[in-house]
Amino acid sequence: MRTKTLLGLAVLAVSAATVVAQSNVYSLNIVGYVNSAVPNGFTYQSNPLDNGTNGASQIFDNSAGAWDNVEIHEFIGVGFKVSVFDSSTVDTTTGFVDRNFNPVPVPILGSGKGYLLNNPGASNNITYVGQVRGPGTNTLTFPGSTLPVAVGSTLPYAGTPAQIGFNNSSGQLDNVELEFLIRAPNGNAAGYRVVVFDSLTDDTTTGFVDRNFNPVPAPSIGLASGFFIHNPNSAPAVWTQVLTNSP
Repeated sequence: MRTKTLLGLAVLAVSAATVVAQSNVYSLNIVGYVNSAVPNGFTYQSNPLDNGTNGASQIFDNSAGAWDNVEIHEFIGVGFKVSVFDSSTVDTTTGFVDRNFNPVPVPILGSGKGYLLNNPGASNNITYVGQVRGPGTNTLTFPGSTLPVAVGSTLPYAGTPAQIGFNNSSGQLDNVELEFLIRAPNGNAAGYRVVVFDSLTDDTTTGFVDRNFNPVPAPSIGLASGFFIHNPNSAPAVWTQVLTNSP
């Protein structure tokens, strides 16, 4: 049996991704890599592959200090937990400190988790390496809440919400918000651009409005990009992504 990959969207996305099928009889595992640019300042990232523990020390090679002083911001509901890369074993044995130089555990950047990366130095590049989560179905469920959740695609896909697995054909996602980081020219975080699912054609022909009910284009979600999702509804919001392999 040969394994075929159906990751055309990922391969054609802005940041190049190459997904390689392991083509022998006994395995359906798909191993690949995804390149993601890290300019100076803030970016919203997400790990689209599975790399063992998915610890930041596995994902980022900081053995020579290339990522020192770069910050990982993990959203914890009422703010962000900040972990700073530090390759000096005098400071920490985990490879990370907080902003007061106290050692902290390795951040875990697992399936479907979005995180902010603050790079105070020169532009760099992350290469996410690992197995594609499949074949099969990957589902993220978001209960109704007053708080957003930091998320990203569980698969190396890019495109509009509909193209990467958000299904609002029956209006089940109406009122759910997607929030995308706005970068200032100097790289600082300048807020979030909010789009709201809206299936009513009286409101919009794109399937999305802003918070003032003005029609807006369907957002384009980049490869390995993170964002916030906020579900104000009583029913859970579901994001289902499927990777199919055939002989």
